[in-house]
Amino acid sequence: MWSSVVAVLGTLAGAALARTAKRRGDLTQTLYEAVRESVTFLFNDSIATLDDRPDSIEVTFRSGHRRTFDIVIGADGIHSPTRRLVFGPEEPFHHHLGACFAGFTLPNHLGLSREGMLWNSPGRRAALYAAGSGGQVFGLLSFRRPDLPFDVFHDQEAQRALVAAAFPDECWEIPGMVARMRAADDLFFDAISQIRMPNWSRGRVALVGDAAYAPSFLTGQGTSLALVGAYVLAGELATHTDHAEAFDAYEKVLRPFVTLNQDLANEGDTALFPATEESLRKRNAALRALSALPAEPPHATYSALTLPDYE
Repeated sequence: MWSSVVAVLGTLAGAALARTAKRRGDLTQTLYEAVRESVTFLFNDSIATLDDRPDSIEVTFRSGHRRTFDIVIGADGIHSPTRRLVFGPEEPFHHHLGACFAGFTLPNHLGLSREGMLWNSPGRRAALYAAGSGGQVFGLLSFRRPDLPFDVFHDQEAQRALVAAAFPDECWEIPGMVARMRAADDLFFDAISQIRMPNWSRGRVALVGDAAYAPSFLTGQGTSLALVGAYVLAGELATHTDHAEAFDAYEKVLRPFVTLNQDLANEGDTALFPATEESLRKRNAALRALSALPAEPPHATYSALTLPDYE
């Protein structure tokens, strides 16, 4: 029915995650293989302009190539260029959770295999993750930062200095992680934030995933929301002949679920990233009690949406 649709795709979470989090890479490859025979992919290009017309939308790519489509779907991340073209600057939708993070790879000198290690002080976290059993692990340094450091977003050396200043500790793996972060060629730095929008579509353009409703990694639900959102949007497009009706139905079905998941971030004070001494103490007490308790069921929010059957 929708014969000409362009979906603008972003990286999963920057170069560091793409190189290290093999399970995400596997997911990306699986999705690509499932549709590569029926979908045209244009790599190494991006949208420069959008001309939304009554019966179509003309896309001009940065390469100079032009094409006309029925609709455009922006799935290009928390700093979505597609959103900026259609809805304007990011600032009104950017909800800062009061912290920043840096991700990078480093040698797996601890021999971690499908496991992680975590160090916390109130408002700071250092983590090492091994998605597999290889020679590298993914390092993450996150820290409280109430204001957005706009001055470092486009200056990687300033980013390295800011992160290093937040972790002066001579304990655990911190000195080695900071040293590796300073030298990493795959450093990914950003604020810990959410995207909150009153509407996820305008005209013939709709947004999905982090571009529309990034929950932040503090919720652990970014990939899940993106996949569920893509499923619902595709289902509503398949069952409506009018794109505006499909977009409205997509938002009606999904928004309550998105709101529940975004609220898990608790303004940046979570079990994953305790912001206060009290929160850290409660989290540690809960972890110590795990061995004596039966396994808890998944958080109810994760399954709060029953997926519609669009067949």
